[in-house]
Amino acid sequence: NYDASDDMREELKLKFGVHLDDRLKMWWVSPDGRRVPDTIAEIKGEGRWGGLKEWRQIPTTRENDACVNADLVNGLLKQRDIARREKDFATADALLEEARTSPDGDLYLRIHDDSRTWRIWTDRPPPRELLYGRQAEKKTPAEQCIEIVSEHAPEKVSEIEIMLERFPGREYSILKKLKQRYLK
Repeated sequence: NYDASDDMREELKLKFGVHLDDRLKMWWVSPDGRRVPDTIAEIKGEGRWGGLKEWRQIPTTRENDACVNADLVNGLLKQRDIARREKDFATADALLEEARTSPDGDLYLRIHDDSRTWRIWTDRPPPRELLYGRQAEKKTPAEQCIEIVSEHAPEKVSEIEIMLERFPGREYSILKKLKQRYLK
């Protein structure tokens, strides 16, 4: 029974400072729970925790990125790595939640353990900076759609406006189709 085994392991750890490693079939005493004997540490090595890449931020928009303290987030994620390595999952989860909600306002972080990256996340994607033609000003995909249709098929502007309103989030695919039709 795994539950009974886990309860016994936890009781040994809490009452007597005894730690078990099932894989190595070894045990040791560490009252503070942090000290692993050198002989066991040599056998265990760093495991999957050795050689981890540094955490890095994926930039989004200047406004959103300014709402988060990157040093704070990286520090929390490093502390979380330590807690996970020590199998203190309650602390690791608390640190993850603190990092995830650290930005100001309605923003939160999306954290990717596999790639060791994090970024600001919002319910709406950040605007992409796309240019239409040779114009220097940057326009949203919806604005680009309306501009293309206005120039090449002005009678369909209201149709495109309705389509953009009816299918939010699909502006890029609509823009791609319009470019294929009118700009090639």
